[in-house]
Amino acid sequence: MPEALQHLITEMTPWLQQYGYLLLFLAIAVEGFGIPAPGQSLLIVASLLAATGQMSQPLVLIVACAAALSGNSLGYFIGRRFGEVLLRKGWIKPQLEDKIHSVIGQYGIAALVLSRFVEGLKQFMFIGCGLAKMPFKTFVMGNLLATSIWVTLFGLGPVLIRDEIAPILTFYHQHKYPTWAIVSLLLVFLLHFSWRKWQVKNQ
Repeated sequence: MPEALQHLITEMTPWLQQYGYLLLFLAIAVEGFGIPAPGQSLLIVASLLAATGQMSQPLVLIVACAAALSGNSLGYFIGRRFGEVLLRKGWIKPQLEDKIHSVIGQYGIAALVLSRFVEGLKQFMFIGCGLAKMPFKTFVMGNLLATSIWVTLFGLGPVLIRDEIAPILTFYHQHKYPTWAIVSLLLVFLLHFSWRKWQVKNQ
């Protein structure tokens, strides 16, 4: 097992053993409305603990989904109702607001999915959606899609590939730039196809 992953497990396991699903829920939920927390790291470790029988895999996935959906929704309503106040108080910097609006304007519903994988952006994207007055129906669709992909990757992924993590990481470090190029092209194609399909459906 890679040293970084082993360190993560060693560091996070005592917290999960002591506070369990409540800690997992809170850490994931608060990220949805602007508070940095190790939600993703805890989800990875909880998934691996579930694989050894120390936690329940279905409960880990349910708690993660519920936390992400509710935290993101709260962030959206905070942005929609109190966004201008947050800007005046300086709690959201104008540069960050411009960046979020740019991402939303360029990628639309796909921005919610992309933001789940970008630190700093994922904590404010959902507040930004509310601040930008994104239609509620669009937000709900994006929230469901983003949460489903994120929980699948980090709630099930570590269990499915735990025995292959070391060779996968070795391959990645040896072929970092070609890997990123291929993944980026596939992601752009998938997002473009999904967006076009959604536009046609809603015309």
